[in-house]
Amino acid sequence: MHEHALGEWEPAVPETRGLLGWSLPESSEDIPSLSWLVKRLRDSRVDWRLLESLVRFDAAHYSRRVLARTDACELLVACWLPGQASLVHDHGGSHGAALLVRGELKETRFAWGGDRLLPALACKAAEGDVMVERPDTIHRVVNPTRHGVVSLHLYAPPMRGMTPYDARVVPGRTRLLRPARPPGGGGAGRRRRPRAG
Repeated sequence: MHEHALGEWEPAVPETRGLLGWSLPESSEDIPSLSWLVKRLRDSRVDWRLLESLVRFDAAHYSRRVLARTDACELLVACWLPGQASLVHDHGGSHGAALLVRGELKETRFAWGGDRLLPALACKAAEGDVMVERPDTIHRVVNPTRHGVVSLHLYAPPMRGMTPYDARVVPGRTRLLRPARPPGGGGAGRRRRPRAG
């Protein structure tokens, strides 16, 4: 994953009210539940003309850019070229929702099987769908299509880090090689790595 830095050549990020049709909550008390957050994102009226100027694809990795951040949440845009995928990762204990603005993504969710992560569920999300990410979600997302994909991601609270897991799969097996379950049996969000700045 590549965190896209704002350069001089890039346009300023528009206010979220113009981009989504509503403003991001300022305080965590303004977000009553994950379902409320998902509904707000699902009901968004995304202005593609504003968002399109912020879309940047990277030939090496899928890219993402923080568009807005408050004490309560943060909004990111992710851009995926054909075949690009995230690592197997969590979201550092944050709730999340991802709206597919353009294209289709495939998500594989993982679960602990003893001391290993195993693929547990695979599904596709199409344009207009919302993928929900709970604090304990560990998943991998890939663009399986021949077209660029754009998704908007909303995290509450703002992510403080993500745990990347080893995504290498042994051919013919469904077991991931690493990592061992964190000590104490904890799940996602126990080990955090700062995001690239």
